[in-house]
Amino acid sequence: MKAIIPTSLFRALFVILLGTTGLLSTACKKDDPQVQDYSAADQGIITQYLTSKNITTAQKQPSGLHFLPVTTNPNARQVTAGMMVSVLYTAHLLDAAGTVFDASSRHNNVPITFTVGAGQLIPGFEEGIALMHIGDKAELLIPSGLAYGASTGGGVIPANSVVRFEVEVVDFAVVDDNLITSYLTSKNINTAQKQPSGLYFLPVATNPNAVPVTPGATVAVLYTGHFLDAAGTVFDASSLNNNTPITFTAGRGQLIPGFEEGIALMHKGDRAELFLPSALAYGPQGTSGRIAPNTVLRFEVEVVDVR
Repeated sequence: MKAIIPTSLFRALFVILLGTTGLLSTACKKDDPQVQDYSAADQGIITQYLTSKNITTAQKQPSGLHFLPVTTNPNARQVTAGMMVSVLYTAHLLDAAGTVFDASSRHNNVPITFTVGAGQLIPGFEEGIALMHIGDKAELLIPSGLAYGASTGGGVIPANSVVRFEVEVVDFAVVDDNLITSYLTSKNINTAQKQPSGLYFLPVATNPNAVPVTPGATVAVLYTGHFLDAAGTVFDASSLNNNTPITFTAGRGQLIPGFEEGIALMHKGDRAELFLPSALAYGPQGTSGRIAPNTVLRFEVEVVDVR
């Protein structure tokens, strides 16, 4: 994914840890002679839990994971090994109180993003997500050997605990659109024009008789790039680069897709705001610096020349 100005954008290391232990922790291996095998005990705990809740639809996997589908989208894209996915989660102990030890809601509802099958997260979590489609919701009942094993997470998670995760594989097209429309509503903006791609184009000053931006034209643009947060944080701007416009050839895919698409709707002298869903910005990779994966962006832009 291309940056607006590659030399001026820096990647933020975007890792969400689940408590002290974290999804990034690895479980103990059963074949380690120092580790006791709790699989039979864990199975008993899970069976007792399912019986107490009158749950009959949980699907036991050969590994011992129990997968409970909540909402399934069979026509959506299937999660596969090597795919980068984003997941909202609530993590519970399997105690009587259903104690929550971590959740996306404790991290500003930012999903955790990882590559499926790369061993980045605890095995039971990755295995469960691999059974889902984009947009699916499910519960994962994870035996201790596929979770945190003998680790206690600084006292947050008892050793050898069965854990339960409520998970949703996020469809960012929906999430991003909700973020943009919520922002527009909060600002009482009703003139933004949604494009089929998901881009929102908000004209500020239009010069319909001026030279339009067309494919192959050399375009010079002044811009300010904002996050869609409450503060409207600026992550990059022409003003930070001696007010030098960025120059590119329209339609050549030199810049991020949403930026090019928005500029293509303009004329020389036009000013506008562009609201880019993450798929039209830096996507699940983010940038090499400050922009986290799956981030919606807002650009204030002015086309200063078209030739």
